[in-house]
Amino acid sequence: MKTIQGKMFTAFGLAVLLAIIPIAYSSYYNSAKVIERNATSYISDRIQGANTNLQSMVEEVDNMAKAIVIRDLIHQSLLSQTEAPTLEWFKEKKAVEEFLSSMTAFKNYVQQITVIGKGDLVYYTGNRRGNPEFVKSLWGDPRIRENRRHLLFDPSGNGRIMLVRPVLSNGDLIGLCIVDFDPNLVKQVYDIEPLSETVVSVINESGTIIYDSRSERIRTQLQDKELISLLSGAVPGQWKSSKLVMENRSYLVVQFQSAYTGWSTIAMVPLNVLLSEVNSIRSQTITMAVVVLIAVLLISIFLSKQMAKNIKRLHSAMKLVREGHINARPRIKNDDEIGQLSEMFVSMMDHVQELLHKVKSEERERREAEYRALQAQIKPHFLYNTLNTIKYLARIQHAANIEEISGSLIELMRFAIDPKREMILVQEELEQVERYVRIQRYKFLDRITVNVKVEDEALDCLIPKLIVQPIVENAMNHGLATTDQEGTISIRVYCDGPEQLRLSVTDDGIGISADLLEGLCNHHGHADPGQSGGIGLSNIRERLQLTFGEPYGLKVYSQVGVFTTVEITIPQVRREQSHVIESHSR
Repeated sequence: MKTIQGKMFTAFGLAVLLAIIPIAYSSYYNSAKVIERNATSYISDRIQGANTNLQSMVEEVDNMAKAIVIRDLIHQSLLSQTEAPTLEWFKEKKAVEEFLSSMTAFKNYVQQITVIGKGDLVYYTGNRRGNPEFVKSLWGDPRIRENRRHLLFDPSGNGRIMLVRPVLSNGDLIGLCIVDFDPNLVKQVYDIEPLSETVVSVINESGTIIYDSRSERIRTQLQDKELISLLSGAVPGQWKSSKLVMENRSYLVVQFQSAYTGWSTIAMVPLNVLLSEVNSIRSQTITMAVVVLIAVLLISIFLSKQMAKNIKRLHSAMKLVREGHINARPRIKNDDEIGQLSEMFVSMMDHVQELLHKVKSEERERREAEYRALQAQIKPHFLYNTLNTIKYLARIQHAANIEEISGSLIELMRFAIDPKREMILVQEELEQVERYVRIQRYKFLDRITVNVKVEDEALDCLIPKLIVQPIVENAMNHGLATTDQEGTISIRVYCDGPEQLRLSVTDDGIGISADLLEGLCNHHGHADPGQSGGIGLSNIRERLQLTFGEPYGLKVYSQVGVFTTVEITIPQVRREQSHVIESHSR
């Protein structure tokens, strides 16, 4: 997508997708979570209600069994030596069974109460039911001897749910009280069907399915590994919801283990059924998203085509300008950003044309100025030639001092009037200083000593010409010339790290007053004190900053009557870097 139109088309499409996809996903995800949370809460309430009903019935039956096992009539009958079928035996049996029948009054969920003694002694209400073998096995179970309720499930036959309590006399087991629940009790309690296609299972502590919405699974052992693993981590009295995949189908599973009965209730709802309405909303959302995306893409094609048309016009005009047709202008009359950009381009090109005319005019004026400057150089060259004549005459007349002064002055002027060499070596600048000192030696009669200390690696660095000599001149004329005492000027040049070069000139003269020093440091001084026609400190500072820029330049440190130091900091420039400095100075 190299064209703006293609990029806009792609951008619009991605923007719509990035806006719709998170909204659709968030809406679906949050809706699904809300439905799952509500379904879990609803199923939990229904299961809790079923468990509460069952628990209340078991508690009532347990209270009934307690009343039976502590009844003296029951103890006497179980310990009686009366043999059947005597009249006394019939009376005892009738009394016990009438008592048992009175206990079952108004308890429609109780099918039968049976009291079993040792041997064949049995008392029961109604017709005798149950599995004698299962009842017989209870006598050998040591847990039955514990004086508490035992809620048991007999999977044989139709499946019996019974509550068993031992009848104890002086700690000895003399009988069992068995209360049989109505076989349909569990179905009536747990047939709650909280949601469509919900499967409800009730499993006892031994893993036997007491009740299941799928009737063929009742009275069988739990075989599903997923559910067995789920039950192994159950905590009595706490709810737990999770998701399981069984037989290639995902389920929302709600589990609760009763702390009273020890039975676990599991309700499983297929997620595709639970989220059917959310899936329908998701399909509608996707359909709407596709429709919106197509509409946005069609609109983006139209808009991008309109915008690209003006951009292409602007591009064509710029291309013509690049090819040299500087008068080319785009024809765009819109008031939008493209129109404003076109106006700015037209204004810029008009300004460029004006600058070109101005540059041509300035170039013409510069050439005229160079011509005038060439004419002006006649006077310095005339002076240069005159000095050469003086030097020649001094040599003929054996005036060595005049010959030395004129020779040094000739070299100084040769550097000064050479326009081709703005940057010179440090070594050359120091040679200029040496020539200047030779001239001044005749003025100060060797009263001033000049010491030069320079690092070897700094000698081949390039610096602007005439930046050290003027400072030495100022030191002699203003720092040391006003006294008759001997003085010293120290020149030091060294590399400060791999990038900077430092040059310092220090004299032990009269120093500079605080007011004047502040003006020099703040760049307020435009001429040096007492300076007449020389190159001053402010001139050197301006030249350095024009050549190298900030933060390079010149600093002055002084103490009245003690010393004055002028320090120059510039970048290290070698011969191969001189063209960079020249372009910067222009």
